[in-house]
Amino acid sequence: MFAVLWNLLCFAVALGILVIVHEAGHFFAARACKVKILRFSVGFGKVLFSRTGKDGCEYSLSAIPLGGYVKMFGENDPSNSDAEGSFLNRSCAQRAFIIAAGPLSNIVLAVIFYTIINLTGVTVLRPVIGDVVPDSAAEQAGFCVYDEIVSVNGHKSQNWQDVLINLLADAGSDSPAKVEVVKDLGRGETKTLSLSLAALELKAEQDPLSELGLKRCVGIVGDVITTVQSDSPADKAGIKPGDQIVEINGVKTPSWYRVQQRIEGALDRELNLVIERQGQKYTAKVIPSYVYDKRLKRDKAFVGVGVTVQPLKELSREITYSFPEAVVKAGYDTWTMSRFVVATAYKMLSGAISPENISGPISIAKGAGESASIGLTFFISFLAAISVNLGIFNLIPIPVLDGGQLLFIAYEAIIHKKPSPVAQRVLMTAGFGILIALTVLAVFNDIRGLG
Repeated sequence: MFAVLWNLLCFAVALGILVIVHEAGHFFAARACKVKILRFSVGFGKVLFSRTGKDGCEYSLSAIPLGGYVKMFGENDPSNSDAEGSFLNRSCAQRAFIIAAGPLSNIVLAVIFYTIINLTGVTVLRPVIGDVVPDSAAEQAGFCVYDEIVSVNGHKSQNWQDVLINLLADAGSDSPAKVEVVKDLGRGETKTLSLSLAALELKAEQDPLSELGLKRCVGIVGDVITTVQSDSPADKAGIKPGDQIVEINGVKTPSWYRVQQRIEGALDRELNLVIERQGQKYTAKVIPSYVYDKRLKRDKAFVGVGVTVQPLKELSREITYSFPEAVVKAGYDTWTMSRFVVATAYKMLSGAISPENISGPISIAKGAGESASIGLTFFISFLAAISVNLGIFNLIPIPVLDGGQLLFIAYEAIIHKKPSPVAQRVLMTAGFGILIALTVLAVFNDIRGLG
């Protein structure tokens, strides 16, 4: 119950910040163009609290906290199109500026958030490869253990998030990604590898790196078992610390990653192991227990053994920026995230990415709570990413969104005639239907993800 309340609280804080900034963009742009503001509302529906300022604007808090709006004089009333202070009395350029100011404010907010993060100093986990799965796209491309990825298709990659964003932006492409790596933890020679992304199908429950056959390096992973859980399937089979599993069901397992792969992917209810102990080999039969993995949405075998992971100090590094560097980096981070959002939206429309990846308020609330629990820096990073998403989403040319209003204004500027009221009503209704459908799909995905 506490986790749910915490997630809701963080969601409310996040949404409040992003909505206020978005609507403030419209508000101040309208003021700059001398348009009269009737109401500034956080939330939709019934007004719960309001106060009229000296400027004549009603500032209100409404019942449905999933957005907000700025009500401008003459905005939807052609009869006031010639009145002083009317939105419709302004030029196409001014109206476009007012409408675009909301999404652009979210983009600017993301730059500010990323700047704050960069100024505080960033500790990053270097994108070093810990394992390459046999017969995978990564192995075919020539990746090796301890390769460090430094760029993807010319875009620099300082951490795994950069790698993922740049790879996912090109998921499903017929052209392979050009991945530049430096061998031996970044100390060896530099190579450019061609990684095929054609078979990469993005699904909410799958790790894209695993789909490509790559594992993140977390240190030097041992091969010898160091822990055996009491009363576990391995313990019952007589496996002891110091043993090494060298074969499972007739398939050799030369590393712990291969052991994990064979165990977790096991469909058989019995595992025939070849164990090496003090130079001698013997066989053991293990009957794994199966637990349901919510992320993978399937049963996963469990035997109860573990190995030691020796930390590598070289895997992490702290990066500090001066103010100008922090701003430039923040601009690049925002551009990278924007590019990723646009590419993902396009691939969703084209069918390259499953609609199952659309997330709704439940997932966002969960993400807000989890990021805030880790620390303020992670929460700010989460806010920056969501702010970019909100800004880009609102620029989609669906009539009920800002992008749709910009489309109407562009039509007027080119044709020198406004769309007819009937056409606008039909398109607005269709746009509203699309938005409702997306919302239902997002909530459905959220609920299914809870199972």
